Amino acid sequence: MNSKKMLTAIFALVLTFSMAGCGSKSSGTASSGVSEDKPTDISVTTITFGGTPSNDLEGLQEIGKKLNVKLHINYIPANNIGEKLNALLASKDLTDVMFVEYLESAPAYLSAVQQGAFWDLTPYIKDYPNLSQYPESVWNNLKVDGKIMSLPRIRPLDGHMAMSIRQDWLDKLGLKAPTTMDELYNVMEAFTKNDPDGDGKANTYGLAFVGAPTGLMPMFGAGNGWTQDSSGKLIPDWWTPQFKEGMAFLNKAYKAGLILPDFPVMKSTQLKEMLLQSKAGIAVNNIIDSYNYSQDLQKVKPEAKLTAYELPKASDGASHYTQATGYYGQLLINKKVSEDKLKKILEVYDYTATQEGYNLVAYGIKDKDYTVSADGFITQKEESKKLYDNSSSWLSGYFNKYARAEEPGIPADIRDYNHKLVDSISQVSVADPTIGFSPSEVYLENGADWTKKKQDMMVNVILGKNTLDEWDTFVRSYQEDSKFKKYVDEINEQYK
Repeated sequence: MNSKKMLTAIFALVLTFSMAGCGSKSSGTASSGVSEDKPTDISVTTITFGGTPSNDLEGLQEIGKKLNVKLHINYIPANNIGEKLNALLASKDLTDVMFVEYLESAPAYLSAVQQGAFWDLTPYIKDYPNLSQYPESVWNNLKVDGKIMSLPRIRPLDGHMAMSIRQDWLDKLGLKAPTTMDELYNVMEAFTKNDPDGDGKANTYGLAFVGAPTGLMPMFGAGNGWTQDSSGKLIPDWWTPQFKEGMAFLNKAYKAGLILPDFPVMKSTQLKEMLLQSKAGIAVNNIIDSYNYSQDLQKVKPEAKLTAYELPKASDGASHYTQATGYYGQLLINKKVSEDKLKKILEVYDYTATQEGYNLVAYGIKDKDYTVSADGFITQKEESKKLYDNSSSWLSGYFNKYARAEEPGIPADIRDYNHKLVDSISQVSVADPTIGFSPSEVYLENGADWTKKKQDMMVNVILGKNTLDEWDTFVRSYQEDSKFKKYVDEINEQYK
């Protein structure tokens, strides 16, 4: 079935969806209020990347006692969750709370949301002190037509974009961490040509990345997905001179042998391997990765160390970072539940947005399943790790802006240093201005093909199979393509 027919079929399915509300697996009904004595049954469908925790976990039971609820969590494996979620929607067999990854990539659910099948939470969030403390940008990012139609599975906004550099290599070669693109190139060259590991072999590279380096382009000042042109109109970041500048930098570095040559075919998991095998000295990743990878490195090379650094300044003299959406996954509340039950559901999510409530679900019972160190870090017992594996995947969660910069056991000096990095980055990071926009039919039909062609062209330019002039021609072909122009126009209509 082609994408247009598939899209039509999905929307046809949703149009048959009763606006009286979706069916619910909960024992309550839309007309019944919430009893003060009898526990309120709350059913949730969510994702799992591993374990399928029991609904009888002691942590869940404690939540139930505290809030007078009985929780029924249904876990769907990540590898086929889209298919399963669509099947549940088609059968009207929805739980009280439904997980979707992103509404813009789940058209059937987006349509159901727009038709009123799920609660509009906009008037309610302000009454829940912990949920309302989530960053305003996160709430804005997940709005549909200006309304809060879901709870976010909260994630940090910053800390995912820093340079991880072999500190011991810098020290051996008498170098400082790069603060400009020229300095970055020079460090990459030294890491490649000056035998930083001291084995007398030419077997190291300056920079490692995987596939088309879309995630590196923002540091050259290209923007975050979309950016404004001189007229104030939004354009794709890959149309900008800064994006081309980044391509030119990487093409030059590749020609000089400073980049791992297998990058086009490497898998994402191999980036870590290249750092741990001392084949590359620089990568861009989460701040905490530098500490974690250092622990693994030092098992083989005790002197080895990776340090997280801010990105080098671009040609405009500024450092550029993308701001994350602040969530992974959205939690929709079935309109079939009564308003009283909705408030009870929000009470549960508000409590589990505290560290106390979150820890009960994620880790279990304090001093039985886990301990807390003097500096606030949690150590979970091995058996409890197995029991509670993925147990928090149904939560919106506890917001920790430093979650990508710290973890249990990290030394206080590294933790404080990493916190300062996050604080600095958060002052200048830029959000994707199109987050939360409704996907258009023309993009749903063509987006995957457009993305693949762009990524293939990026790789070919870096490899030298295509020239930078041919990159310009490629960009112009999309600027003149009627379907892509329609897509850009639709984005700008929503941006107004």
